[in-house]
Amino acid sequence: MSELGCSTISFRHRTLSEALAAISRLGMTGIDLGGLPGVCEHFPVERGRDVADVVEAVEAFRVDVWGLNVEPGSLNDPGLDEKTLISRGDELAAHARRLGAALIVPCGAPSRTPFVDEAADLARTARGLRVLSSVAAGHGVRLLVEAPHHHRFCHSVERVRALLELVPVDVAGLVYDVSHVVAGGVDEVELATELVERIEHVHLRDAVAGDINRSIGRGDADFAGIVDALRERGYAGRYVLELETHDVTEDDREAVAESSRDAISALLQA
Repeated sequence: MSELGCSTISFRHRTLSEALAAISRLGMTGIDLGGLPGVCEHFPVERGRDVADVVEAVEAFRVDVWGLNVEPGSLNDPGLDEKTLISRGDELAAHARRLGAALIVPCGAPSRTPFVDEAADLARTARGLRVLSSVAAGHGVRLLVEAPHHHRFCHSVERVRALLELVPVDVAGLVYDVSHVVAGGVDEVELATELVERIEHVHLRDAVAGDINRSIGRGDADFAGIVDALRERGYAGRYVLELETHDVTEDDREAVAESSRDAISALLQA
């Protein structure tokens, strides 16, 4: 289905070409491209790197890059100055434009603990998103922020709500990752219903409380309820399998990804 894609993070232990080959075998032509330090480095995490080989691989496999999922720096970190953020954002947005992708960034540092305090860190995160949005817009690129994120500063519904109050829709859209919501013990259907007007991209992985790394069907997520809730309220965006799962062997990963594709495709076709 044209609305269902796959993140290269699903095959993060493989080279980019190997990951793209696996995604192609699944019959998918839309991808998110992962470039997150320590998670997935299919897109270079070091700034200033030539990405011609990435572009060549994407073109060779004839896939469309929907989202460039990268880390410009911890947006709530007082040590990240605006000049550095602008420089990094400019480079990443230029790459996103070259790939035809939206720019996806995390919602703060990989820690729930504020650098200063919750209000100050939220305000700094919002300022950082406004800076990145302005830079991205200069390249014709849409900025998206992934929130909530179970292992990031904006991990809770309360912090996400507060952040979105500071970041209007013209600044950034929202990536809704089902696994992070479920792992936080939040009703994923209710939150999707609440945030639907901000959601522009959906990541799909299963979870249980405290664990975001389950294969679809092996956790507690109500994917049928989420799809129904979003569609009933007008969501017509994309769904992306981001199967960074820890419950399968690498040898079984493609077969489990195929089962996940079939399960979600059935919901989208219903």
